[in-house]
Amino acid sequence: MFAKFFRMPTIVNGVWSSFSDDFLFAANKIAEYEYTKRFVRPGDFSMVLPFDEGTLKKLMLNGIIYFDSDWLWIQNLSYDGRRIELSGKDCKGFLDTRVTLFNFDEEIPGTQGYDVAEGTTQACMRHYVENNAVYGICQAGRELPIVNFSGDIGLSSDSYMARLEYLSDIAAKMCENAGIGYDVQGILRDRGFRMTTIKGVNRGFLQSDRPRVIFSARRRNVISQQFEHGVDDLYNVVYGVDSNEDVGAAYRDGITSDVGLKRRECTTSISEVTIADPMFEKYALNAISDNVESHSCTTDAAVISGYGSKYNIGDIVAVQDIFTKNIEDVQITEVTKSCRQGQQSLSLTFGTPKQKPLQKIVNDFLSGTARRR
Repeated sequence: MFAKFFRMPTIVNGVWSSFSDDFLFAANKIAEYEYTKRFVRPGDFSMVLPFDEGTLKKLMLNGIIYFDSDWLWIQNLSYDGRRIELSGKDCKGFLDTRVTLFNFDEEIPGTQGYDVAEGTTQACMRHYVENNAVYGICQAGRELPIVNFSGDIGLSSDSYMARLEYLSDIAAKMCENAGIGYDVQGILRDRGFRMTTIKGVNRGFLQSDRPRVIFSARRRNVISQQFEHGVDDLYNVVYGVDSNEDVGAAYRDGITSDVGLKRRECTTSISEVTIADPMFEKYALNAISDNVESHSCTTDAAVISGYGSKYNIGDIVAVQDIFTKNIEDVQITEVTKSCRQGQQSLSLTFGTPKQKPLQKIVNDFLSGTARRR
């Protein structure tokens, strides 16, 4: 299997360079490879090539790799005379490099300082990407090589209020709310990248419209399983401090009955409106949208050939707990493909995994909910 390497596309006179123009070289000696693809967030990859001076001279930071139908963005490069190590994100990571700017005029009363989008989920996501990353619409110098959008799925009536948020965070929140995912893939025979919204297929135990996909020890398609449940990321009550220094409370999903240690509080500053404003609750709850309970299962699959043909990321499948024997329908939210010494492996994550420490710090900082010591 060949990995194709390209320069990052450049724009001249309003036209992005093509992949045929940006092609650098192809390599089929991949010593090690690991890629974690995520349904609603950018994925991570690492790749090891045997050391070769000719290869090293052609490689570059911010280059693009097309390998095993995946598009990867090189962010780190190291070498020691024996091996060349590359790592970075998939091309959804482009959205990690832009924050949302906004008009200073109030387009909707009570939304000054926010960029408000309304419409289908895909239309709202497209609004933010176009305004902050698409040539001819965003400010000069902020363009990214995203030239096409497809897959208008999700909610038929959606909305979002953004203020200096990463595009990747907005895409993740909107997709999670609508029950969809998205991807950013290169248009190999042309130029630029296409952003596509994706809806998983229900292949679970409780449906009968299509063949079921069941992971269980009895079917001999599971090597190991690990289950995780946690609440340390969770906030369900947020106290907002408004522009008058008055304090108001907002409750996740309107639930006020959580008491004792089930009640998990935080604070945030909301300078745009007062607690009497109907928009106050929406502003407050937006600050804790990422702080949810984690419930996940990671399964090492014994058979990897079914991925991409019988099931895919975002699909609903059935998992039988090898310990309790219970069967549950769950969504595939992460897929990790690995290859070392010629041995391939596949690991599937179902449900909502716990936030990584760095991601939690970033989310708390951006939302203003970081703990005050």
